[in-house]
Amino acid sequence: MADHRSRTADPRCGAAGAATGYGAAFDRLFARGSAAVLAGTHHRDSPPVDGGRWGLSVVLPPDPESTVRLAAVTAEALAVAGPGHWPTGSPAAVHLTVRALEAHRSSVPAGDPLVVRAAAALRRAAAAGPPVRLTLRGLTLTPSGVMACGHPVDSAADGFAARLAAELGDDAWFEAAFTRDIWYATLVHFTGPVHDPAALVDWVAARRDVELGETVVAAAELLRFRFDGRQPVRVPLARAPFATGTR
Repeated sequence: MADHRSRTADPRCGAAGAATGYGAAFDRLFARGSAAVLAGTHHRDSPPVDGGRWGLSVVLPPDPESTVRLAAVTAEALAVAGPGHWPTGSPAAVHLTVRALEAHRSSVPAGDPLVVRAAAALRRAAAAGPPVRLTLRGLTLTPSGVMACGHPVDSAADGFAARLAAELGDDAWFEAAFTRDIWYATLVHFTGPVHDPAALVDWVAARRDVELGETVVAAAELLRFRFDGRQPVRVPLARAPFATGTR
């Protein structure tokens, strides 16, 4: 799950980035994540439960080429972190969250009123703007896992997020008091001890500025998450193309 979204763009993710904006935010996460991993106090995820995380959300799925690249990096990260963690950068799971709408529900019935309203809001918000373009540059470490850093190429990403909140109206309540300050895709969620903590910190540090290309998101998704026995995976409920996206 994504937890942050940015309003101030910085072109770099790694330690060489600017002192403010994206660079500083990802630097702070790396410092916190490194300390937690080395101390063994990092967060350990467990399968979603009703009322917990991994609820109904609107997300940006990376384009097919980016999905392949992120899956390859995920496999590399998992080889260092250890095989028991969730590979949430794999094709069935990878995403950049725009907004979570509620806590987890294990069952979302057909015709669910919130899904119907949110899907309509999603379509209106997406139709009013262009496809979202994000440069994927650099990895960072957090107390919860390994992230790929996303940097908007223009105002489309933040514009869509703002329109979505407005179109949702009262249904935006779940994150009304929560400000997302970066865009990212979590590639690995920790679920237990890290195999070699120092090696993982060094591995991520060496990739703070790795170039992962640009992703062009032609359509946003409303989805829920289902645990497939290995990790939470995306279960799309509605898809909304952007104004000039592929329909």
